[in-house]
Amino acid sequence: MIYRFRHGIIGPLAIFWLIATVASVVTGTVAWSRFSHRLDASADPDQFRESINRLQQMTWVAGLLGVGAGLFALYFYRVDYYQERSRRELLEEKVQAEQSVLEKSAFLANMSHEIRSPMNAILGFSELLEPEGLTPKQSQYVRAIRDSGAALLQLINDILDLSKLEAGKLELHPDPTDMRDSCEFLRTVFGQQAMLKSLQLQFELAPDLPRALLLDRLRLRQVLVNLLGNAIKFTERGWVKTRVSWESQANGRSGILLVEVEDTGIGIPAAELEDVFKPFVQADSRRTAEKEGTGIGLTIVKRLTELMGGSLTVESEVGHGTTFHLRFADVPVSGRLPVGDHAEPGGAVDFNDFAPAVLLVVDDNRANRDLMAGIFEKTHHQVLFATNGQEALDHLKMARPDVVLLDIRMPVMDGRTTLAEIRKQASLVSLPVIAVTASSKAGEDMELQTQFSGYIRKPFSRHTLFLVLARFLQRASRGDPLEFQNLGETIKAPPISSPTQAAQWQELACELRRQEATEWPALRDSLAVNETRAFAHKLFLLGQAAQCGPLEAYAATLTTFADAYAIGQMETHLAAFPQMAAAIEASSARAQVEPTIEGK
Repeated sequence: MIYRFRHGIIGPLAIFWLIATVASVVTGTVAWSRFSHRLDASADPDQFRESINRLQQMTWVAGLLGVGAGLFALYFYRVDYYQERSRRELLEEKVQAEQSVLEKSAFLANMSHEIRSPMNAILGFSELLEPEGLTPKQSQYVRAIRDSGAALLQLINDILDLSKLEAGKLELHPDPTDMRDSCEFLRTVFGQQAMLKSLQLQFELAPDLPRALLLDRLRLRQVLVNLLGNAIKFTERGWVKTRVSWESQANGRSGILLVEVEDTGIGIPAAELEDVFKPFVQADSRRTAEKEGTGIGLTIVKRLTELMGGSLTVESEVGHGTTFHLRFADVPVSGRLPVGDHAEPGGAVDFNDFAPAVLLVVDDNRANRDLMAGIFEKTHHQVLFATNGQEALDHLKMARPDVVLLDIRMPVMDGRTTLAEIRKQASLVSLPVIAVTASSKAGEDMELQTQFSGYIRKPFSRHTLFLVLARFLQRASRGDPLEFQNLGETIKAPPISSPTQAAQWQELACELRRQEATEWPALRDSLAVNETRAFAHKLFLLGQAAQCGPLEAYAATLTTFADAYAIGQMETHLAAFPQMAAAIEASSARAQVEPTIEGK
């Protein structure tokens, strides 16, 4: 406001000053001319003329000073005017730049959606082809399709993340993170890749590292995946080592997390160390022309690290390797249990592990509907299809499915509107509705997860679909299952068909009693998710070895609750373990008694 007032008044004031000065000079000159004629003629003519000249000179000097001051004011007015115009132009350019960033982000998000939908069909159908009777060459072609599709998907994710970082739209979601679990994840992801290049993949973790740190686990994982991926890509011999250390602060509630990723690769010239963090730049691209990559991985790493309040430095020597140093200060130690951080395992999954169910798939893309039909083709499940939300509502009027898999972007009626219409019906309030979307808009993931019962992002694998459905579908019974309902109810033991099986179950019962006395009490008290998952895996292997279907089913359900972080259900399931062990023990004892009675 002050600037506008000054800018508006300085011009007219300068002009008024200039006119007033000229007028005063002219008026003074005329006045002195008239005054000189009225003076006494007896005065000394020389002295008179000298006085007149001196007065005229003083008048002209004053006038010139006034004119100069006016011109000086006009100059400042001109400078001030052009500065204001420049500031206005800069403001307009800033607004246009911000608008361009928003438009670019919207464009990239829309393009990501349009690319992800066909990518879902490409990756999905290639996955369905893998178990079929293909020749070695055909299997190689299918793997090439999947690998290339996964590489394209990673490129899309990197570009989207870079766009969100530039627009300041990327949000952090800290949760309890176990760095040991994260390192196991990295070992799983890069173990095969390192083995193919005969590289040693090493992890060193400090013994005083807390079990749970409050960090954005997924973003930290993204940083480490980029760093290790680069290290393995540019290392032909030797090793890639990850060191994790911890410096606790005085209060013990927080500390400094230090992570180093070191390799024995080709190294980076000193003059190019800073260039590696610039977008779309690779250090010494002539030497690494054969290495695939966009050059934005390290850019994302640096910006993500800074967004998380950390710092990233690098040191390298050509021919001897590179070390990246991550430093996160004031990292809180979490009092909650850490969430598991496991690589999504591949391999076959059997949807017949679930009890027969009816699924409603709502998607306007025919290829995606055909993919879902192919996934459930050889199962005992029934799959219904709809092309938009209105058709889905029509299906729900005739029959209620067990689960609805609902696309978000559809003609006629989109996914959100469809969900709102479903929830208006009292009989469908508890119906599980899973959002299936290819959208990548900032913040939409969290929004969909809070609105829908579940969330799947395209493209997805059969294993991803299996894990999500496991939260809503009942497990199929295997053999003659143990029946257990709530804590405190008895578990019925199934019959044993042969003496060999009776001996196996007797050994199994002894092992379960040992587990009940050693590992189970700690799990029951702590409810540690990762340890519970490991315990369930051990039980599953024991059940397989002893041909005990009920124990396998128990372990599989416990794994599902741990993967879904369903603490309440996991606690109830863990509490039933002594009953499970007692039922198996009673069944094996009964099998030993019955042959003795028959012998008498």
